[in-house]
Amino acid sequence: MSQGGYTQTILLDANRLSSEEYSASNLADSDTAIFTNRVSSGITIDIGDQVSIQSAHIAQRGAGGSVIQMDGEVLGDKEIITTETINSSYIGFESESGGTTYSPTGYAYETSSNESQKVKMKDNQSSIVISYYKTTNGENNIPLPRNFGSASMGDSTEGGDPATSPAPTNSQYWTELDSYAKGLNTYYFNASHIFYPDYNELPEKNCSGNLCDIWKLKQDNSKYTIFKRNEIVYRRSQISSASSASYLQPVPTIPDPALGNYTKILQKIDLSIPAGYNSPSTISSDITDELTETENPQVIIGGQGTSFINSTMYKAFPCSNRVLFSSSGCNEYFNSSMIDSLPIHVGTNSCNTENAVNYLTCYSHIGFKRPDFVESGRECNAYHGNKITTQIDLADASEAIIYTNFTYNETNLLQFKRFFDSQRLYPELLDHATTSGNSSYSSVYPNATSASLNASFRKEARFLHLGLSGSGNNATDLDALGSDMYNVSFSTNSRTPPRTNASDGSSIPIFFYFNENCSHLTSADTTGDTYDNLAYGFAREHNGLIAFVTEPIGGIPISYFGEQGGNAIKVDTKIGYDYHFIAYGNSAIMLHSGYNALQFYGQIRYEEGDLIRQVYVGANNPLLNFDNVESRFELSNLHSPEKVGNFYTAGDPNPTPDVFAPPASAQAGEDCYKINKQLKYDVWSPAMHPYSDIELSGTKADNTQKTFIDINGNLSVGLIYDAHGGISIEDMGIDETSWDKSIWGLLGFEYGQFNASGNDIVNINNRFSNDNPNSSGITTNALVSSVASQQYHSNPYGTNMFNSLLNSDVAFYENIQSLRTYNGVSASHEVYPPVVINADSTKIIAKKLPRKILKGYFLINSDILDSANYYQLANPLQTMAIVGKYNGANDFISYDGGGAVFTATRKKTITSIKTEILDPEGGTANVGDNSGVIYRIDKAINTDLKFAETLMSQMNQKK
Repeated sequence: MSQGGYTQTILLDANRLSSEEYSASNLADSDTAIFTNRVSSGITIDIGDQVSIQSAHIAQRGAGGSVIQMDGEVLGDKEIITTETINSSYIGFESESGGTTYSPTGYAYETSSNESQKVKMKDNQSSIVISYYKTTNGENNIPLPRNFGSASMGDSTEGGDPATSPAPTNSQYWTELDSYAKGLNTYYFNASHIFYPDYNELPEKNCSGNLCDIWKLKQDNSKYTIFKRNEIVYRRSQISSASSASYLQPVPTIPDPALGNYTKILQKIDLSIPAGYNSPSTISSDITDELTETENPQVIIGGQGTSFINSTMYKAFPCSNRVLFSSSGCNEYFNSSMIDSLPIHVGTNSCNTENAVNYLTCYSHIGFKRPDFVESGRECNAYHGNKITTQIDLADASEAIIYTNFTYNETNLLQFKRFFDSQRLYPELLDHATTSGNSSYSSVYPNATSASLNASFRKEARFLHLGLSGSGNNATDLDALGSDMYNVSFSTNSRTPPRTNASDGSSIPIFFYFNENCSHLTSADTTGDTYDNLAYGFAREHNGLIAFVTEPIGGIPISYFGEQGGNAIKVDTKIGYDYHFIAYGNSAIMLHSGYNALQFYGQIRYEEGDLIRQVYVGANNPLLNFDNVESRFELSNLHSPEKVGNFYTAGDPNPTPDVFAPPASAQAGEDCYKINKQLKYDVWSPAMHPYSDIELSGTKADNTQKTFIDINGNLSVGLIYDAHGGISIEDMGIDETSWDKSIWGLLGFEYGQFNASGNDIVNINNRFSNDNPNSSGITTNALVSSVASQQYHSNPYGTNMFNSLLNSDVAFYENIQSLRTYNGVSASHEVYPPVVINADSTKIIAKKLPRKILKGYFLINSDILDSANYYQLANPLQTMAIVGKYNGANDFISYDGGGAVFTATRKKTITSIKTEILDPEGGTANVGDNSGVIYRIDKAINTDLKFAETLMSQMNQKK
């Protein structure tokens, strides 16, 4: 008998759209990667039948294109720190009835603090943290300390009083020297007390209108990070008298703006990309849209046509203006019986609380040049500092030990450690000490070059502030460490120090030894009894208190021992971190609205200029871009660049002969950087006095008018000015462990591009290039390259010559000179030609190419199998196919079979099939509703394929 058979093939279509989970009742709660399909009449699988997957089509939008895959996978939690603000007493944005102020936030009162919170890290989203900075570019800032900011000159015989002198012209309110009458703090601080490389020594006017030399903070394009006062009152009438008193005098000492609590503004920004496949251009667009998302305009000042618009990274910050930051407000803020004994120039009437509150609120947002230094310093001690417990005699200067009443414990030591670590970010503070007389380090290495001496001192020294003047035995526990010497007046005519009628109350930096080799030792590891085992590299324990040693760096300079009127540094002399704006390393600015009562020529007045109390700070056009040539992502425009701009009278169609009105520039809106920056007289700050006078040569009628405007003396010649302000990235919202799987790692950025490490960390005041430095904060600036160097040489009219000459200042002669006659002839004008160079932003360029496929394959699991047969570590799965993602096209990833075939080992009837599409780790995959799997069952059918022959054969056998 001939026996045989055949194979019966059955195909089962299991797709998501026809599954039970896709029904209306279950759709909302179901996972698109898991679906169950009914088999209508059931299919019996016999022992020996073979089961496999014929094909599969997995839906993933974007699959097959030049796309990047992100699944929305949660990678863990990350702790970040952000500024949290509580507003109260909503009053809107209108001016108070009969008053001159409005609330820039819409509230009368607010409190703020920096708090930690946890955010989710995902492969398609992160919560970044940014800070804001304002540059000292000659606009919208006032260096601190300053008594007030006004051009009225009404408190001095210097001018402005019609009863005693002719009223000044409007231009004089711009071009007169800065002075005590305008609010300038004219006290001449001891050069050893301040970090004078941050300052210019300039001739200004004292309270008698006589010339005096003062230290004035440089307008040198430095970045000043914005801090916010923890308590702010925007309208006095809406809060209680007790709250006003607490606000004006939060500490039990004389009123002092620097002594309030300030915290760096840290803003969280949530960024996300839809899970799945996204093209690089879509990712760039989505992130950029989130970085520039703009709120609706907010109308302010009673609907007078004034409004502001906040966006994600560019906001109208509260600031001072000439009315609020006034001489009367200054008098009333400082008017207290607690300061009667000081030689100050203030009123004697009772305090006008409204004006005093408005004055102090001008300090609501302050910029610090060295934010890490300030932030960590304020954590070390209260405003009054601590004290020296043992007198230091001059005879012991070279080997002095500084005994303090700081408790020797981990909390204090770690706070000091953070403060001292911050000093490495600002090496200029350490370098300066070797040449300024603030240290005796050169005596230790008398033959060292200045470069090697500085490099060594950076490793071996740290400092605190010491209150030599106004402290010692005369200081009370609650007196502040240091002073900003507000309102101290002078009547002497002398321009050179000493010319004081008050002692310098500012602190001085005192340096001591730091040993990097033992900086890992804790308070539990050592008492610091030798120079080689100091706790955290700096601390010695003495009777449970902290002491600092000075012998290895040459001791304490001899000059320090005469400031208290003897040959010793006395017991109870204050030591610690000094909160004051003038203190060594604390350089600070106040934000300013930029409006004067009238513009330079007196023809233009901005009607709301006296009311406006906000100014924009941040990055107005941040960009995440994908470079199709390099195939890399790049971040740029994290600063608001300088613009070519226009002079404030530009475009006047018919200017009078005595008015400078150039034509409007077609490039006014172009990004640029400037050398020998020429102010446009559109923005006014009292700190920029004297503005250069605008002198016109010739007449308009014969077209010979020439106008040369000298560079403002507060700006720096030859320096690059490239930004008004910007933002700095403080935290990318992803930790190092999760970085490679995160949104930023998938886009090709490396952890080290945003997280500095090692001993060579720099700060944001270093110039950035496309090759990012190892910086404590990340921002951008104008890209400066040699490509533009041929534009640096300009003629006196500011026109680029496009040649290979270096730029030079120009002597301009009204009467043409010959070679034989120009020697000894005074130039009509000394011109520093303004140079304006169109420029792009530097970029933070991803170090790696983006990772297009997040996970290289899918697993298809099914309960059609009886047992787990796919071993993934300790997690066996019922996996029938492995689908590689390289077969993606047109939003689908296809599998054409050819994989494993499974043999049934028991008989069963299936009435449904459950399908699971998994990631390699075994978690459900992020797939679409159009996914489907075609299962294949091959059944062996036993039958006689030669039935006739078999029948005949059987019949023949019976015969």
